[in-house]
Amino acid sequence: MDFEQFDQFPSVPANGQATLVTDKFLDRSIHAIVFKLGGTNFTKAMISNLQIRIDGKDIVPMITGANLQKLNSYDGLPNDATQLWFFFGDPTSQTIRGQHLGDLDLSIYRKPLELRLDIVGATAPTLEAWAVTNVPKLAMGIGYDALEAAQMRALVRTVLQPAGAVTRKSYGLNWGSSNGGRIRRVNYFHAALTAVEFKKNSITKHDDIPIALNNSVSAQYARTPQTGLYCLDRIYDGNQGEAETTVDADGRAWNQQYAISTSGADTIDVYVDVHAAWPLL
Repeated sequence: MDFEQFDQFPSVPANGQATLVTDKFLDRSIHAIVFKLGGTNFTKAMISNLQIRIDGKDIVPMITGANLQKLNSYDGLPNDATQLWFFFGDPTSQTIRGQHLGDLDLSIYRKPLELRLDIVGATAPTLEAWAVTNVPKLAMGIGYDALEAAQMRALVRTVLQPAGAVTRKSYGLNWGSSNGGRIRRVNYFHAALTAVEFKKNSITKHDDIPIALNNSVSAQYARTPQTGLYCLDRIYDGNQGEAETTVDADGRAWNQQYAISTSGADTIDVYVDVHAAWPLL
C-alpha cells in the first residue's frame, strides 16, 4: 500500500468549515484517510462535524471527531491525539480480502472526493489529509468480483429522540430493510440507553442485551467498549462475511426491527456501519 498526502485545504478556520475537493486519487482505491491536526490548539473534540462525500452524496455523514475516535477505539486501534482516522477497509479483519473489502475504489467511482470539517474553538489550527491507497480492487489479485469491488464502507445516520424512559420501543433506521447492502454494526451514541434488541423476520438476533453484557461479549473478541457508545456488532470476530444482509437471495427486503430501552429522555445519534455500493447510499 502507498501513503500519500491529499492536496492542501484552501483554508483552515479557527471557527468555520475547512473543505477540500480533489480528484487526486482517481483510478486508485483508498483504504483509509487520516486527518493530521496541528497548530496552537486543535483537538478532535473541536471537530463538530466531519463529512466525506462523493459527488454530493455522503459516505460519512455529520459525525463529530470525538465520536469517530470512539468507533476507532472500539476496534482497539491506537488513539493518537493529533491523528484522526477513517478506515474504509478494516485493519482488524481476519483475512486480507476482509481487510480491503470496504476500500473505496475510485477506478469505479471516477468522481471527486470531498472532505468537510466544521471546526469550533481552535487556535491557529493547521490541517492535513493523507490517504492509505492501493491499486483498484480488481487488480489486487485476491479474488474480488465486480460487485465486491463496487462496494465500500459507509456510515448512515439516524437521530432518535425518546421523550422519556422507554422499554423495547421500536424505531426505524435510515438503513433498514430494502437497501441491498450489508450491515456490519449499528452504533448508538447515547446518554440514557440501557439495552438494544434486533430482530430479523421476527427471529431474535440480538436479545434485548443490556450495556454491561454487550460490553462483555465485545471484549472477548478484543474490542474495547467505549463510554456512551452501544455497538450492536454483527462482526465481533472481524469476519466481514457475517455482516447482516438486508435482502434475500431473490432481492426481497428482510423485515428488520430495532428496539431500544432507555432510562430517560435522550437524543441518540445512530450510525449504521455498512458495506454497500455508492448508488445504494
